[in-house]
Amino acid sequence: MKKILKIVALLLLTFSSSSLSAEADKAKGKDSYVKLCVTCHGETGAGDGPVGAALPEGMKPRNFQKDEFKFATDLAKFTKLVKEGGAAVGLNALMPAQADVTDEDIANIYAYVLSLKK
Repeated sequence: MKKILKIVALLLLTFSSSSLSAEADKAKGKDSYVKLCVTCHGETGAGDGPVGAALPEGMKPRNFQKDEFKFATDLAKFTKLVKEGGAAVGLNALMPAQADVTDEDIANIYAYVLSLKK
């Protein structure tokens, strides 16, 4: 019985994450991205923001235009990365935690970031 409940809970979580992703607003995501991410990841997501450009090789921010995500391969993982920061998921420790960002804002940012890939 416990196993069935766990499966149902997992399905509900997956459904709610995917529906939130489907309803995400890229325009709002861009606004939030500009406020929270652009200084490191750059205006076009190339990882060349003013702070990011000053970092040494190996510490540069992710280039959203071309690189595959190492960790944030879905909305749930992206949410964990944003809320807990890079060090919490084995990525760049310079990626700060943004615990106060809402799940809706994160879904919007995720939709916008996915649109940057060329």
